Amino acid sequence: MQYIHYIDTDDSGYSYYEPSDSLRSLFEDTVITPFRESLPKEANIFEDYSDPDYITGLMVYVLNRGSTDFDASSSWRGKDYIPEHKVLLNGVFYMPMHLYSSYHLYNRVCRHIIESENVVFIDFGCGPLTSGIAFWAAAGQRNITYIGIDISKHMLNKAAKINTAGPFGNSDTPFYENFHRGRNFNNFPAFLNRIEKGNPGDTLILFNFSYALVSMTFQGDINESISVLHEVVQANHDYKIAIVYQNPVYDGVNQNWDKLKTEVINYPYFPGINFTAQNNTETTRVKYKRLMQGTLHSYDVSYDYFYNW
Repeated sequence: MQYIHYIDTDDSGYSYYEPSDSLRSLFEDTVITPFRESLPKEANIFEDYSDPDYITGLMVYVLNRGSTDFDASSSWRGKDYIPEHKVLLNGVFYMPMHLYSSYHLYNRVCRHIIESENVVFIDFGCGPLTSGIAFWAAAGQRNITYIGIDISKHMLNKAAKINTAGPFGNSDTPFYENFHRGRNFNNFPAFLNRIEKGNPGDTLILFNFSYALVSMTFQGDINESISVLHEVVQANHDYKIAIVYQNPVYDGVNQNWDKLKTEVINYPYFPGINFTAQNNTETTRVKYKRLMQGTLHSYDVSYDYFYNW
């Protein structure tokens, strides 16, 4: 049974996706209902679109278009929005968009790189498990270890709750049995060395960078991220390794990725590794219905990936 439904591709090249009943229920239980209960005024305005300026203000001044500090409060029109509110707002505004583009990427664009018996899925800037849900839906029944990394403890808490809720609303069946989360990317190489990964011949270590490296939202030092990837690749070069990237399309958005890609692929000290890569970042088109308004939203996503086999 498909967890996410591909409907069709229109004349402009936009691939249209809809949630299954189970995914719709997950959105309802973990995003929409808590949003309505915690922020009833905002929910009403968002649902009937009665005050577009207010909605835009929430996106710009509270969420800072996704780059806000989700562990601190923000104000808009005299009202304070605590971290839990901001996580819910982010879910309503951005979660479907990121989820469907991630699913499209893994299920239709680069499916050939995820066909391994065992997968260690490392979700950089994981948010509320968005790409984790998409990868689970695309990969099917695999032995997957999920590692979510995010600087926000409130986002990590939301990711854990959604993982526990599971794809079918049953806490006995989470998305990932092997679920890990952390805030410090620099400690990751030592952690990865401690976990059970399976045999190198049938295990893929996959780094997912979904919207995390966009210049206006990336909160970190790209050189430190590159250094961590160097350490991981060098310690695990016998394994299949893939690094997948996506971001919204606008001028200058890919500068962090371009640097990371260049310095990892061309790093001179990896024994026997020849990464396969695209020449340039490419663009794909996805559309879906907004969570509460039900109106169609179309958007372009830049993507890229490289791997060592």
